[in-house]
Amino acid sequence: MDYPGEKLILKLWETLAEKGIGSLLKPWHEKRVSRARNEIRREEILILAQAEKEAEFIKSGKAVYSTDDLKFIPRALNDLNLGNVVVAKEAESVIELSPFSLRASEIEFSESVRKEVNVSKAVMVAEDILAQDSQEPSDSSIDDDWLFNWRENAGRVSSEELRNLWGKILAGELKQPGSYSVRTLEFLKSLSKSEAELISKVARFVIAERIYRNKEKLLEKQGIYFSQLLFLQDIGILSGVEGTGLSTTYKSKSEDKFFQPLLANNKIILIEHKDSGKEALAEVYLLTKVGVEVLRLASFTVDKEYLESVARDYVNKGFEVKVGDWVQETAESGQYFNARVVSA
Repeated sequence: MDYPGEKLILKLWETLAEKGIGSLLKPWHEKRVSRARNEIRREEILILAQAEKEAEFIKSGKAVYSTDDLKFIPRALNDLNLGNVVVAKEAESVIELSPFSLRASEIEFSESVRKEVNVSKAVMVAEDILAQDSQEPSDSSIDDDWLFNWRENAGRVSSEELRNLWGKILAGELKQPGSYSVRTLEFLKSLSKSEAELISKVARFVIAERIYRNKEKLLEKQGIYFSQLLFLQDIGILSGVEGTGLSTTYKSKSEDKFFQPLLANNKIILIEHKDSGKEALAEVYLLTKVGVEVLRLASFTVDKEYLESVARDYVNKGFEVKVGDWVQETAESGQYFNARVVSA
């Protein structure tokens, strides 16, 4: 293989080709069979930039698109610098429509090109992510309705930050179909920048899909207040914030002794006890299903002081506790290393 994620990328393009998604990249997809992907990325970027430029000229009224011969036609040749664009004929003789109908048609066409460019750029983000992942492709396939929903949402965004988000979503869904529900896609398409920033801040305090209660000082130290947690509950990210909250009871993962690992992104807490029947209790706020899926998209490292505080709480309850680094290797498994004992 030329790169770690070659199998995943092949599955990505097989999936997209079936549904006609990423059509602006299709010619380059065909070349992937015989050429390394890095060799054609420059050509992909150039053709998308060309399409964006042409769509913008059509939208602004500086050019039209002839439905007779399917060519881009500048209205004034000396106004444009579009490289290798083929000019078919003078714009005035392109098509006989009323000015209003023609203009509406032009705007609709330019908008469709813009959406297709946005989708293609999000696909390129997904491809770059998958290229670095050696995980074996899933036997399951992405649901058709989910894929069309994704295309509609990815086509609406033009900012690089949001395109990266939708690229991450596509990559994650391809690796493990069912990772992101349609409800989560609906949530994300209306997410504001300030809301996204708050979620990213709170993500640093999530351990095993939970935020531990009675850690207000540590959260406030990072600018996270109770009112913001209530807001995250209101928009469907957290539950159990109001009232007495919720509690979690962990039972052993092993029959020989009590053993419970708690994942916190790239870190892990290992809780152990000689008594396999012992239970570990904690007061928490729970992430909702949408919250869990949204936080998979966040790039963060867990707050170290908070992690240590949670680990010490379990030590004070009579458990032997270690904290280590964690590397996720597949959807279901990973490895920990550099584990060290936590003292009270």
